Amino acid sequence: MSINKERAPEGFQEFVSTINQKLNLVDMEFRRSHEEDDGNPVWALVNTNGDEIAKLATEYSPVEISYFKRLIELIVTADDDAFSASSIMALKEASKIKTPLTKSAAETLLQRFVDDKWLIQSQNGKYSMSQRTILELQAYLKDEFEDYLIECILCYDIVTKGQRCDVQECKSRFHHHCARRYFSSQNEKVCPACKIVWKSSNIIGDH
Repeated sequence: MSINKERAPEGFQEFVSTINQKLNLVDMEFRRSHEEDDGNPVWALVNTNGDEIAKLATEYSPVEISYFKRLIELIVTADDDAFSASSIMALKEASKIKTPLTKSAAETLLQRFVDDKWLIQSQNGKYSMSQRTILELQAYLKDEFEDYLIECILCYDIVTKGQRCDVQECKSRFHHHCARRYFSSQNEKVCPACKIVWKSSNIIGDH
């Protein structure tokens, strides 16, 4: 996988579409997304063949992949749209997999996941999914966690860091940069779905 955060020049999307027609023949494609924090564009070359989580086998052992899957589940199913897991919780998961990892081995592996850009560790020590994980494992995430993951109502990408509607039952979610873009053209900041006042302070994800 390769990622380029530079802004795409005019006509680049058409160029990528042409390239993807060829890449699809070998089960590859360029995918475009945005960094959830700042909205910077991200391009990734992704393998589209087979079980997406199995692609990690080129980098990790079955035991390490099993641990990674448990971490992703922990992050995605976190309470109150937190989309993160504390270091303590992450280390505890290492003892619950079929072949348990020692605390030391788990700490080393967690750092490797961060270094390889599969996970992000915040200043407060919490782990969350990186844009690489969201892009490369998109189908896996949507298949496994359909009831937990929600798309941004502006860009339609998965949102794990951003803003949400005050109404618990409402599914309206924005990335922060998408919220700024959307509300800049609105006279009032109201939820596009249920029309109540939108509070930018009502955030989701680890910040």
